[in-house]
Amino acid sequence: MWSIEARNAAIANSVYTCAINRVGTERFENEFTSGDGKSAHHEFGEFYGSSYVAAPDGCRTPGLPRDQDGLLVTEVDLNLQRQIRDKWCFSMTGRYDMYAQQLTEFTSDGYQRPIIRASK
Repeated sequence: MWSIEARNAAIANSVYTCAINRVGTERFENEFTSGDGKSAHHEFGEFYGSSYVAAPDGCRTPGLPRDQDGLLVTEVDLNLQRQIRDKWCFSMTGRYDMYAQQLTEFTSDGYQRPIIRASK
């Protein structure tokens, strides 16, 4: 999924996205469990690495290595964003006023989400 996650977001939003992830592992002083039934451990596990940049048309840069630090530098064509928006017209069917209203409501103090129960 990692190889397509940022690509999907780039396409859906007609923007460039960056999939960033570190490499190596992290060690914690205190043991913890992962809820997977395995015994407690100190290490979080290996991080995936493979950072990349995705364009609004779904193309992407090669990923950085999984096992060593790296720096990815790339050029982005901001005109491509406009071209893709004009070509694919995703924003034409967006309900941005509704999204803004719901976001305001859902993030307000005292918001209580509705609980939906199955009927008997």
